[in-house]
Order: sequence, then structure tokens, then C-alpha cells
Amino acid sequence: MNATTAPSEHAPSEHAPSEHAPSIGTVTFEVASAALQSAAEEMGSVLKRSSYSPIIRDMDDFSCAIFTATGELVAQADYIPAQLGAMSLVVKSVLRRWEGRINENDAFICNHPYQGAMHLPDVNIVTPIMVDGELIAWAGTAAHHIDVGGVNPGSEGPELTEIYGEGVIIPPLRLSVAGVENEELVDLLTENFRDPLSTLSDLRAQRASCKLGEERVHELARLYGTAQLLQIMQRMLDVVETAVAKLLQGLPDGVGEAEGALDDDGRGGAPTRVHARIEKRGDRLHIDLSGSDRQTAGAMNIPWASARAALVYAVRCVVAPGLGSNDGLLRVLDITAPEGTVVNPIPPAAVSIRHNSCQRLADTLIRAMYAIWPDRAVASSTVSFFCFNAGSTNPSTGIPSVMADVVGGGTGANAWSDGLDGVDTYMSNVGVMPTEVVETNYNIRIRKTEFRAGSQGLGAFNGGLGLVREYEILAHPQHVTFYSEQTDARFAPEGASGGSRAAATIITVIGPDGEELDTPMKASRILEPGTIVRVETAGGGGFGDHAQREPELVKWDMREERIHAS
Repeated sequence: MNATTAPSEHAPSEHAPSEHAPSIGTVTFEVASAALQSAAEEMGSVLKRSSYSPIIRDMDDFSCAIFTATGELVAQADYIPAQLGAMSLVVKSVLRRWEGRINENDAFICNHPYQGAMHLPDVNIVTPIMVDGELIAWAGTAAHHIDVGGVNPGSEGPELTEIYGEGVIIPPLRLSVAGVENEELVDLLTENFRDPLSTLSDLRAQRASCKLGEERVHELARLYGTAQLLQIMQRMLDVVETAVAKLLQGLPDGVGEAEGALDDDGRGGAPTRVHARIEKRGDRLHIDLSGSDRQTAGAMNIPWASARAALVYAVRCVVAPGLGSNDGLLRVLDITAPEGTVVNPIPPAAVSIRHNSCQRLADTLIRAMYAIWPDRAVASSTVSFFCFNAGSTNPSTGIPSVMADVVGGGTGANAWSDGLDGVDTYMSNVGVMPTEVVETNYNIRIRKTEFRAGSQGLGAFNGGLGLVREYEILAHPQHVTFYSEQTDARFAPEGASGGSRAAATIITVIGPDGEELDTPMKASRILEPGTIVRVETAGGGGFGDHAQREPELVKWDMREERIHAS
């Protein structure tokens, strides 16, 4: 893989097995590789059960994986694609900073978007796995933390212009040294986070998850021998590389281009263009993002790790949807992503709202590939990704707390089915926060959560429905940040093969007096008690001519009140 800022990512491992390592039988390889995959899944179960914050425990905003000694991802639990496609860059950053000083039972922490991480709330914990003093692998987790400091509760702000305002920046540091927690670092973090109990508890849950991953890899090393296990890991990467290359070889050569747009630059400026040109030749894909606009004034920029994750996600979706994913997929890609663009910004550009831009990039990449292979086309899904962060208090204790919620929408229809209703689309995979969790942890009331009739694009198959959700501020003024994409109808989810666009997202803020407030669609504000924030998210695009929709499906649409009566 070639990228303008990334060093070579596929150098031979110093721990790669020699030519004289025992050969691996097919059954052994399948069983051992499945065991590594299972270890990553089990890590996720530990993290979910052990975490403190609703955004991890209830919304599943985390990921877990196993890596080679040199940092290549070999086994992942399929939680959040936006995190999984980036995590190996954190391991590589740890190796660059700490090579020669890595001890057994160390635990490293990093959230630095310009050193392999994504945005500051997504904190990575990675731990070395050693056998007889030799580094053989890594276990890693990434989890969205409720707050890591900065100007706004929740550590996000579309209006921010530099990363320094987004929270505490943590380069690769040791959270634990040979099994002993780094008290000085913990003290520093405690004094800079709004809800340190939640954050530190979640960090320890991540450490416990990594410990489980270490134990499982040690078990496999004892069972198969270290040399054989290393060979299995390398073969897992080779298998994915070979499989994707063969799938590409079987597809027609060609060139496809697509572009999308963000509503603005995060600060109410002009729309921001995202462009992809993809050329397929033989068994390789050449992806050129240089047609995208310059980096934005606000926090919509995509750090390289997140752009890389979008590439992995999009290629996997279109070319190899049934194939397990690891860093072997990157070996068939040649990438051009110039520095200083919205898809590869230069520090200290702000990046906290990067996920909305990632979703737009993923959609654009997928549409560019469909331009090459139209038989694989589907309609676009929502990339609105409405987020609601609030500096609140616990209604039972009065202790300050920070809430972070995400509201999904509809996926695009395809040639054989309608889209899905009310889900977190593309590279994200989190659930909406349960009403009971909101109202027991924060002075915020959920007045309504329901599907949004008429939000989908129509076609022979209709897009999925968006969602309507209303938040009411209770008890005291609260510092709220909310933002979304696709509030501009020009950029609403597109249909395919004659299907229509979905509706745009609508955000409405109603003051305590019942009057609608004049607020931008991306904002950080102090809201008074009684204020209501209502979001109506976009559905998915339609596929095919709506006149060709089956009569029984049309009747079902009307009976279930999914579309507005004409």
C-alpha cells in the first residue's frame, strides 16, 4: 500500500517463521485462525461486561483485535469498522516510540489522531504478548470514552479549529509498566476529564479485555508452539491478500469516479467536496482521493487512520463482503491521499467530527466502485450520523456527568430487498441509547423515539426509514453539542437504478417558551431547562422504478404508515 504520509506497512516481520518452520495443515490452520478470531470476540464480551459508561456498555462503541508483533491486524471482532481499520497504526506508533523498551505486562495508551488514532474520545489500549521474553503479538482495544476533556462536554465540537481544543492528546504512553499502573499518568488524566470515574473505569475494562487476549494467545502458543503460531498469523494475512486479489482478478477492469459533499466545513462555511477515483487493473485497486477539497476550518477533517479505515471498509463491502478482514486486504491497494486535504489533514487541524466525514467518504468510495461494476450497485445509506452530547448531572446523586448519544437512519435499498430501518450505517455500528439509561443517568428526558415515515427514497425496493428522537433538558442549564450531516437536501442519500433520494435530516430546537430557536445544524450551546432538541434523520435511497414495486409491498407501506398518503 502506498500513501502520502504512511510509512511502509508491510515490511517483513523480524519474528516471521523461517523456511524450516513446520508446515501447517489445512485443518490446523482453520482451527487456530478461528481460535484467534474467537479470542478477539471474547475480548469484546469482557469489555462490554466490564465497562462503566453507557456508550460502551449499552451502545457497543468499541472494538477488539489481535495483531502480529509488527502491528498487522490478523483477527478482529466485527464491532466498529471505523476503529478496526485504524487500530494497527496505533500499534506501529507504539513500536516506533518504545522499541527496545517494551516489557511483559506493559499496557500502552494512545488517542493521538496524528499518531495512528482517530479522534480523541476513541482511546486505544494495546498490550504486548511475549513468550520467553520475545514479542510475538499484540492485543488491542479501542473504545469511545464519554469525555477526554477539551472545550465541550463529550470532547467534540464542529466549530473547533485546532485539536488542542478537543481534549487531552495522549501520544503512545505506558498506562501500566510491567503490570503496575502508571500513577502519574492516571493522576494527570483524572484532573483533565469531566467524569474521571467513568473514564478510568473504562480504561481498566479495556486493560482487562487485552489481558484476556494475551491469555488466549499464550494458550495457542503452548498448544501449537510459538513458531507455528507465528506462521499461522502470517498465513492469515496471506490468505486474505490472495483471496481479495483473486476476487479482483475476476472482475472487469475499469475506472470509476464519484463525489459527495459535506454540508459545510463545521463552521457554517461552504460545502466540502469528497472525491474518489478508482482504477481497477488486474488484481489491484488504485484509489485516488486527491480530488477532495482542502482541509476544513472546522472539525470535519479525517485523520489518515480514519481515511484508511474507510478504504478497508468500502473495498471489503463491494469486493469481498463474505470474506473475513485483516490487514492483508491493504496489500492489494495503491492509495493517493495528498496531505492538506480533508481526507489527510495537516496537524493541528481539528478532527473531532471526523466520523461524519468518514461516512461520506465510505459512501463515495462505494459509489465509485459501482461505477466500475454497476451490477453490484445499491442505493446510498444515510451518512447523517446525528450526535448529541451534553454536560449534565446524575438525577439521583447530583454528580456531574456527560452524555453522548448517536441516532442512526435508513440503509439504501438494493436489487432484491428494501433497506433497513433505524440503524447506524456504513462504518459505524452503535445502538441508540436506551431511554431508561438516559433518564436514570442524566437530567435529560427522551420524549419520543420512533421511525420517520416518508424519510426513505422510493423505488421497486424502498430505502430504510430514518428515526425521530426528542431530548428535553431538565433541572438546570446544560452545555449541549449536537451535529449532523445531510441537513442540506442536495446531499441527501441517493437512489440507484431509477430509485429516488431519501429525505434530508432535520434538526429543530424549541425553547422553553415553545418557540423554535434559530440555531445552526452543528452547534455547541447552553440550553435552558425545558428546551427540546428534535432530530429527524434521513432514510436510505430507493432502488429501481417505484412504479415496478410489488402491489403487496405498496399495500404494506400504506398499512404500516411508512409513507405519507398522497
